[in-house]
Amino acid sequence: MSTPLLQVRDLKVHFQPPRRGFGKVPPPIRAVDGVSFEVEAGRTLGLVGESGCGKSTTARAILNLISHADRGGEVLLDGVRVDQLSESDMRIHRSKAQMVFQDPFASLNPRMTVGKIIREPIRNFDLGLTQRDEQLEVIRLMELVGINPRYMNRYPHEFSGGQRQRIGIARALAVQPKLIVCDEAVSALDVSIQAQVINLLMDLQQKLGVAYVFISHDLAVVRHIADRVGVMYLGRIVELADSDELYKTPKHPYTKALLSAAPVPDPEKNVSQNRVKLEGEVPSPDIEYAGCPFADRCPEVLGHCRSTPPTLSSEVHQVSCLLYEDS
Repeated sequence: MSTPLLQVRDLKVHFQPPRRGFGKVPPPIRAVDGVSFEVEAGRTLGLVGESGCGKSTTARAILNLISHADRGGEVLLDGVRVDQLSESDMRIHRSKAQMVFQDPFASLNPRMTVGKIIREPIRNFDLGLTQRDEQLEVIRLMELVGINPRYMNRYPHEFSGGQRQRIGIARALAVQPKLIVCDEAVSALDVSIQAQVINLLMDLQQKLGVAYVFISHDLAVVRHIADRVGVMYLGRIVELADSDELYKTPKHPYTKALLSAAPVPDPEKNVSQNRVKLEGEVPSPDIEYAGCPFADRCPEVLGHCRSTPPTLSSEVHQVSCLLYEDS
């Protein structure tokens, strides 16, 4: 059996808030608190959950884009443990993993033409191309993502949001990565444009064999693109399974609540579907729980859920819930 391209083992990212005056040192914010998953080459893992659940922090931790935080666990990319690499070594290794950001305008330099934006990583990573070959590679990448190369001397503000995101994808592909992390890459786009960008990403995966970690709060989008889906709550993965399996037979009460809240195209089904209503708000990530962090909001809570911490099971359909540990 081949080794997965990306292996994340018990990843923790805790931020320490500054002390105010002479008061007590505040407890750390547990943005990511023990996340584990794997991504096979040429496959897509989707991460879903409410805002603040730790999805984006997980993405940045995978690429070593987080500083001033206490980290734990391991991140292995292509067999190399990247969370312990020095800056110089990480620079060499970074060409294997790139990122597409949420805001397609803020992530592009407004003072650079599109051609220069796409060419920049080629030069930064010294791919050994002549100036003419660089130009030809920029043309190839623009055509690959559906942007007319005639526009390479235009600036980002001259393009639509969907076109700008395509430019961001072309830039990520410029160094021929094996993994691309998409952090809410389509959430800022209109629905019709979202579909076009998702289809583009899937086509690129078929052509290039690139793997994705696709982060989104939109369950419908994730279902369309992901092979496996991880559901995050308060810095932890509470359920992880193949996409079809998770959407058809969700196990964790939080997953059931998320899926029940997603709109259904058929108005009659949308009205009649059984909604799982969660009480209260998402608790603060600086609280350390003796039991399950979801217990206070869970509609299926057991008597010992507040005192016994659940663990993520090891089956193909993984779930972190005492309901299944007891059965």
